[in-house]
Amino acid sequence: MQRPKSAVAGVLAAFALTGSLLATAGPANAADDGPAPAATASQSGGKGKGLCSRVPRIEERINKALDRLNGDAHTRGSIARMAERVKKAHAKNHDAVATFLQDRLTHRKELKPTLTRKLRDLKAVSAWCAKKDDAKGGSGS
Repeated sequence: MQRPKSAVAGVLAAFALTGSLLATAGPANAADDGPAPAATASQSGGKGKGLCSRVPRIEERINKALDRLNGDAHTRGSIARMAERVKKAHAKNHDAVATFLQDRLTHRKELKPTLTRKLRDLKAVSAWCAKKDDAKGGSGS
């Protein structure tokens, strides 16, 4: 049985991403003593430009996802809507569907603090980018 090319490409991309994350995780975990962005801001030498340009779009995506999760029962993708669906499945005695939906509800509830933490981390990256830009602009005068 042949696998679709997109599935194989996705698996290979996931392995490459995992490998690159593992390769950089060792040094990042080893230096847990001080604030790394402040220490590397003067040493970066132009690095991080791509990340700094993407910060507003990433922040917009995270805020959009959090707004969706926090929406009311009429908002697609919200926690409230999924809880309502679970409740209706239990009322109709659709146990298999209720279990499936409950698992999705649990995942959405776990996603909310993760996105909140990522938004907080992104604010720190944004501050680092601003500090890096100020240092670049202030050194010319």
